[in-house]
Amino acid sequence: MKLQKIGGISSIGIAFLCVICLVSLLLVFPRLGLVGPSDWIDPVKGIAAWSASPITFFLFNLVYILWSIALILIVLALRERMQASAPNLMRMAVIGVSISCALWLAAGLIWIVGMPSIVSAKDASAYRAVMGAAFGLFMAGDHAEGWVLLLIGWAALKTRGLLRILSYFIMLKGIVGIFEFAAQPLMFVILLIGIVWGVWLGVVLLRSKA
Repeated sequence: MKLQKIGGISSIGIAFLCVICLVSLLLVFPRLGLVGPSDWIDPVKGIAAWSASPITFFLFNLVYILWSIALILIVLALRERMQASAPNLMRMAVIGVSISCALWLAAGLIWIVGMPSIVSAKDASAYRAVMGAAFGLFMAGDHAEGWVLLLIGWAALKTRGLLRILSYFIMLKGIVGIFEFAAQPLMFVILLIGIVWGVWLGVVLLRSKA
């Protein structure tokens, strides 16, 4: 299968993962007592939620692992599309997405591998430490992704490799991602933009003859 097609399928996949994240954060986790960031950090509420439904947390963290794989495939497809006219920008984008995905993978695996034993032992101190580290890695990954998307949007405008409106939309998502650490509610904005961006970019790549 052509890399453009693989990137298109991955992009639509990311849109689907954004929907899963929104539903989880707005509907599933509040039923487990986790409404805001303070609830997630609270060891009493957090351990109780993990104990009540460990599979929910496993699947939620698996989403970030799948997201990492899909994003790398998207960036590789876009590099193939625009590398000839913007080699330096796309080279930096590939480096950036590698960093971003490494951070997400580390955070997801920390939760999947390390948290079950902490929850079973009901170790509040270890819970706070792991949650702090995981949240930090997730935010760092989102921040790095923001720069990647900004570079891709810039390259798309320079090379006309994508529709101009889509290029600006990608840059908008990147800018919001860069500043997410300063205002965590921006996470929901990123997910909403990600649904539109994922489907839109996916259709463009799937229709590509390159």
